[in-house]
Amino acid sequence: MSEIINVINQFLHDQRADFLDKKVAQETRDKRAKYNQFLEKSKNTESDNEKLAQEKQKLDEAISKAVAKFQPEADSKYEINRWFYDVSSKARPNVTTHPAKFTNPKVKDASSFLFYGEHKDDGYLKTGNARLEVKVDVSGNAATNTLIFELYTLLEIALKDGSQLIDIFLNDSVEIIEFIEKINIEYDKFKDLCLSVFYGEDRQQATHELIRQVYFPVQAESEDYHLLSVVTPSMLLFEVKNRIDGFNHKFEGLPIRALKKDNKFHPDGFDEVFGLTEIGFSHNEFTKMGNVSYLNVRNKGIAYLLPSIPSEIKWREIRLPKQDFFRNSLRIKKFEESFQTLHNLIGLEVNNVHIRDGIRNTLKFIIDQVLQSAFKIRAYDVGWSNRTHYLSLPLAQRIWLDDAYFEQRESQHDWIDEIAGSFGHWIIHAYEYSFKDIHIKLSDDELKHIRGVAEEAISSDREFFK
Repeated sequence: MSEIINVINQFLHDQRADFLDKKVAQETRDKRAKYNQFLEKSKNTESDNEKLAQEKQKLDEAISKAVAKFQPEADSKYEINRWFYDVSSKARPNVTTHPAKFTNPKVKDASSFLFYGEHKDDGYLKTGNARLEVKVDVSGNAATNTLIFELYTLLEIALKDGSQLIDIFLNDSVEIIEFIEKINIEYDKFKDLCLSVFYGEDRQQATHELIRQVYFPVQAESEDYHLLSVVTPSMLLFEVKNRIDGFNHKFEGLPIRALKKDNKFHPDGFDEVFGLTEIGFSHNEFTKMGNVSYLNVRNKGIAYLLPSIPSEIKWREIRLPKQDFFRNSLRIKKFEESFQTLHNLIGLEVNNVHIRDGIRNTLKFIIDQVLQSAFKIRAYDVGWSNRTHYLSLPLAQRIWLDDAYFEQRESQHDWIDEIAGSFGHWIIHAYEYSFKDIHIKLSDDELKHIRGVAEEAISSDREFFK
């Protein structure tokens, strides 16, 4: 038997099996749901196991009866002569990638066209960029949509030489001509049908008043315009839905989300998309659902809308310094309470051991807060300060804040003196900035004293800087 005949027979065998599986699943839906409920609630007790075995036996018997009931229909529907006769006599070419009926099921006679797009790695979800499980849809007569889709699927099957089955019709293969004529079908008409289904029909494009439309003027001095009719790429729509539904894969016969509900662990886990909105396309009426499109029926008339809202802008907890850590990464407002305490102590105009200890402890607390910010930056990413954006940062601060300089941080000490000096300057500046016109104007001696206390507190924490 030739490769072409083998491909056709295998295709019809797979379609027969798929049809039978769907019929059996539909027929046994209630018993399968009941069994799954028992399985989910079972606690592995002897009584539960006995009931579970009984329900499993009932389910198996129901499956056997359903197979016996629908096997003759499946065999007849996908018998090779019968299938080709049904296709040639009933199928109407209405394969499309953008069904107009998704805008409104009442749309009639709008153009059906095929657009596969061109792949480009630009990050956009668009026709051509997505790896689609199904590349086309069928929209029109619900009674023949399945036949047309099956014919398209058959024609795109790849042969061993890399060509597709549609190519044997384009090349008028002697073998396919003999096969088609042998089952009493006129070859030329069947070939035209195949070409129309696979490549679409070449006719003047037509829109419809129920389709969303946008008019663009072509020339300012004329009345010419360009008309854009907005239609839906149903393959992308349902590819999104099927991928999201695929997150809830089965584990031991149950949806994996059931484990989460019961607080059970599974190493594979599952992904979840929040904020989805279900939308329906004639999903309450089967006939109209089928008239919308073939894929619409396969997905029971339901698709998902992903949330499309602006992201919330939050302050970054870590701000990497471009030129100076003290100016770029520290928000003075965060230290407001500490500087208020420092302001109150300085304002007492009393110089005794308790006041000096209070000032020293306040400065030490401020230093601890700053060190926390420094350690968060240090934990960010090794080598971050060597990027072009941060090359203006002083070397001492790179050694302090970037673990790429860990060895220098441990073996050298000059950088600590530079950081301590910058630290003292920042404390004075931050205090004056916090209180602006009401801050206590410090004399040079007082500034020197405060800076000395700050540097003393910093020096006592030299090991923490490392």
